[in-house]
Amino acid sequence: MSLKLSREDISWSRIKRALPLFLLLWFGCGLLAALLLFTVRGRLQEIERGTTRKMLNDYLAAGNSVDFHLGLIPMGSREPLRGLAFIRMVRGIDHVILVNEHGENLDIKALVNLPPIEEGVWLHIGSGREQRILTIVSGKYGDNVLVQAGMDSRTVYSIYRRLEKQTVLTVLLSSLVLLPLALLYVRLSLEPLVSTEKSISELIQRPKTTLLPEQGNGPELDRLYKQINSLLVQNRQLVKEMQDSLDNVAHDLRTPMTRLRSVAEYGLQADNDSGKLREALSDCLEESERVLAMLKIMMSVAEAESGTMRLDLQRCEVGELLAEIVTLYEYVAEEKKVKVSFEMEEKVYLIIDRTRISQVWANLLDNAIKYGKAGGWVKISAGVEGRYCLVVFEDNGMGISENEQGRIWERLYRGDRSRSEKGLGLGLNYVRAVVETHGGSVTVRSVLHEGSHFEVRLPLDQLAIQEKSQTSGE
Repeated sequence: MSLKLSREDISWSRIKRALPLFLLLWFGCGLLAALLLFTVRGRLQEIERGTTRKMLNDYLAAGNSVDFHLGLIPMGSREPLRGLAFIRMVRGIDHVILVNEHGENLDIKALVNLPPIEEGVWLHIGSGREQRILTIVSGKYGDNVLVQAGMDSRTVYSIYRRLEKQTVLTVLLSSLVLLPLALLYVRLSLEPLVSTEKSISELIQRPKTTLLPEQGNGPELDRLYKQINSLLVQNRQLVKEMQDSLDNVAHDLRTPMTRLRSVAEYGLQADNDSGKLREALSDCLEESERVLAMLKIMMSVAEAESGTMRLDLQRCEVGELLAEIVTLYEYVAEEKKVKVSFEMEEKVYLIIDRTRISQVWANLLDNAIKYGKAGGWVKISAGVEGRYCLVVFEDNGMGISENEQGRIWERLYRGDRSRSEKGLGLGLNYVRAVVETHGGSVTVRSVLHEGSHFEVRLPLDQLAIQEKSQTSGE
């Protein structure tokens, strides 16, 4: 891995990504430097204060007792101050200030104005050329004498100030190192993404069945590749289903549109024959109704799948709706020589969309008759099972193969055997969409060449909710 930054590494997008890390490192360095300076400063001031106190104690212990009398100079006043810049003795309004022989330029006036109890390290005493940086300590001597002493701290203070400036400069210059480090870290953190991009680019060039390797890339990338593969498989399946759906739509629209065109051409050739023109227009109307019906069902299914289907709910008796549908298909069943029977032990009321649920019953009965066999039967039963109304459509027709049972609910899907009959491939898809919109479910059991068994469950709770709502309204 190269540590050299490329032009892409120093792009604005990378800098923005690296900026938080850079600031974190930079402020961290600044904080450490400040902590170090604070520690050094405290230690130096502690040493300065202790040294000054020791010098004062040594001076007093060397026999320079402060036999302080008003107007008298203390004993030992001729002794050197042992490194101290000054010693100040105060009793009441009387002051005695002993100044080191090297402290000629010391601002005496500033010392006089200095509070006798004030202490501090690196205090700036005086002004102008007479300003001195002193470490001052004080204490009581005897009952009413205050002793204050100061040591020149210019050398140590100067060293600390230079250290402080160098530390600040080092922190500022550290940005020149930390920013490239942050950019390198960003590049390293993006390595898995770059690797994934490269793998996906290679995948596009390979056959469509190829997937990303799900092992040997590290735990994070293995999980990521597994998720990408899952999306790829799902996407490929969706594309395939969409292509199949388009093929089915084209197939189902081609027949009525071709016939519509033929009828229109036939009508144009009729000249002034009003009878032929009327017949042609009637056929055109019939074919256009067929196309509109298919489009209407497709839109209803799309609304149901997207959760936007509107239901015109009303209280209905299930047996009444089923009986109407059985009566409606009576002639069709006779033509196919299929016997339809219906039984229901008790009346069941539901809050449902009457029109859409009637279409559900019609689709199921139409399929049972359409794919039944001559001399066969269709049995319809309804009742209550737990919290649901259970409606069963059972026949002894051609049945559905096990492989197709999972696909009959798909939009525009038509099995090989069903293509011999008219249909759009939307009936069962519409059934499931409407039933699920009502909060119910529909299932199928079937054995090929023996028959099918469809069960529709609709919740009874909607009735309870409706009755509760009405009671509250009253």
